[in-house]
Amino acid sequence: MGIVAPSAPLDEKRFQAGLAYLHSLGLKTKCGQSVQERWGYLAGSDDVRARDINGFFADSSIDGILCMRGGYGAARLLPLLDYDAIARHPKLFIGFSDITALHTALRQRSGLATIHGAMLTGLGGKATRYTYEQFAAGLANPAMTGPVRLPRGHHLETLVEGDAEGNLAGGNMMLISSLIGTPYELDGKGQILFLEEIGEEAYAIDRMLCQFEQSGLIDRIAGLAFGEFTRCHPVKPAAGEWTVREVIGQYVRRWGKPAIWGLPYGHGRHNGWLPLGRPAHLIAGKEKARLVLG
Repeated sequence: MGIVAPSAPLDEKRFQAGLAYLHSLGLKTKCGQSVQERWGYLAGSDDVRARDINGFFADSSIDGILCMRGGYGAARLLPLLDYDAIARHPKLFIGFSDITALHTALRQRSGLATIHGAMLTGLGGKATRYTYEQFAAGLANPAMTGPVRLPRGHHLETLVEGDAEGNLAGGNMMLISSLIGTPYELDGKGQILFLEEIGEEAYAIDRMLCQFEQSGLIDRIAGLAFGEFTRCHPVKPAAGEWTVREVIGQYVRRWGKPAIWGLPYGHGRHNGWLPLGRPAHLIAGKEKARLVLG
């Protein structure tokens, strides 16, 4: 497993614990130069971080690439990646949050199916049993076909009834928003759009949903699947202020596309293994909601 740092720099304690976890699974690891570098709030210069990704895709000794952590900086690498070479050497590519920019570009420029899942420092932190089980199961079966397995006591909810089929796309809302108007903008045509977020108040979520709508993204997609919205509440609550759930409800009802809520993916307590760029069937029933992969 190749370890790259496309975004923020090293957290030494969680990094070492994450490596120990991978080794406990019987994996060998190889770390890119970016893992040990720091350039301001980034893990090395743009050239160093992009070179690690390009090099690890070309390296025949590496079967998969795991991102060290999120933060900021992945979008700066998009013009520096060799998408043709990456397409010739497809392999597992795992991460989430800021890594959404890379997921989107690798799918649309290289045709890769990638994995929205736990990263090295998360695996070296206080991940739940569900997160660890999902990661190990995903390595054994990357497509993870069948109904999405949920943590005990967890359930999905229907926001808008209906069925939708299409490849999964998306990730962090802020990253998808930031790509709109660039050459790497998410196309979304006929796809099921997965969304998650952390630390954004309702008005900021509103702004991003409005942008998705006005840019034409929502017109192109088949359905929506919402994951974890962690710490997305007002810093100073005001009387009558809408919650994130209420804002999302306003938009999805207007759009009329099948939509479900509650997937255990993102910055929350649990973070499962979600294959992006692969087929899925979203079932938003009156009494039960499901997402079936494959």
